[in-house]
Order: sequence, then C-alpha cells, then structure tokens
Amino acid sequence: MTEENIWGPGLSPLPPSAFTSDTASLICGTYYFTEYFNIPYDWETMPRWYMLLARCFGCAVIADTWHYFLHRLLNHKRIHKHIHKICHEFQAPFRMEAEYAHPLETLILGTGYIIGIMLLCDPVILLWAWVTVHLTETVDVRSGYDIPLNPLNLIPFYAGSQQHDFHHVNFIGNYASTFTWWDRLFGTDSQLIAYNEKVKKVEKKTE
Repeated sequence: MTEENIWGPGLSPLPPSAFTSDTASLICGTYYFTEYFNIPYDWETMPRWYMLLARCFGCAVIADTWHYFLHRLLNHKRIHKHIHKICHEFQAPFRMEAEYAHPLETLILGTGYIIGIMLLCDPVILLWAWVTVHLTETVDVRSGYDIPLNPLNLIPFYAGSQQHDFHHVNFIGNYASTFTWWDRLFGTDSQLIAYNEKVKKVEKKTE
C-alpha cells in the first residue's frame, strides 16, 4: 500500500510537515528552552491559576497581533504566490492542514507564537499551558464547525472557525488568527459581514 493510498490524494505531503513543525520542535524546543534560559519547573515556582490564565491570554494577544499583520503581508499579490499559496491549496481547512505550509511561512507566522513564550512563559508550566491553549484554538478554527454551544465562544472577540474558513474560500480579509478586533478595526472583515447579512436575508425569505 502506497503513502497516497493511506493518506489519500492531497494528504501525502502532510505527515513530514506535521512532524517537523510540531513534534520535533516541541521535543527539542522545550529541553533547550528550559536549559538555555534556566527556566524553573519545580512546584514552588508554580504560578496561581489566575496568573496562568492572564499570561496565556497575553500570549494569545501577542500571537494574534503578529499573525494579523504578517499574514496580511503574506497575502499581498506580489508575495502570495511564493509562500502563502501552499496553505491555500485547501479551501476547506482541517487540523492537519495547519502544518501544510511553506517553511518560511511557518517561521514567519510562528515567530509571534514564540514571542509570547520568550516574554511570559516562566516557569515551564506556562509554556505547556500556552501550547495547550494554542493547539486547542488551532484545532477549533480548523474544525469546520461554528456551533453556538462552543465554550470558546465565551471568550470576548473570539474569531472561531467561520472567520478562518471564509479566508480560505475568499482569500481576502479575515487575517487574524484568534480575535476579531484587528479585522474589525481595519475593515478587513467587511466581506464576511456582507456575506452573513445576505445569508440572513435569504433565511428570512425562506421562513
């Protein structure tokens, strides 16, 4: 049985990419991060739960801000075909697709994720908490499900899967990864808003 038989057409490039992006970086990165920066991991340095939440939120804000502006840049017509085009080969995103990207895109957009770690993740429990939060958000926005009972929707300004799905279909707008405020501030969510209004009008007519 070939690799394509196992993964199906279009999925065969994913396993090596997923390993290099997630598994290898976490295994090697955690060790060298704690050793090089002398990050404590003993019980005495464990932060209170509210500090854990606050710092994870801080990491999310940093990563989202970085992602919005750099992602928007990568979608520029002069740059898109060289780097970000690979990510847009899938118009219907799913979890493993998150790792299917140009190495430069992984480096560029992943930097925002690392900045929060460098600034706020001390001790090491904060690193793992932020990794957990980030991966949960990544899975959710690529799930394809936009359901009212999603507990992540309780987070103020949370973008959710519709924002990300619409970007992969439309390519223009909805550049943020986690929150909606940057797209709202710069008007890059206008096409999604117009689309939702059209859907509401159609639903009213069919009632």
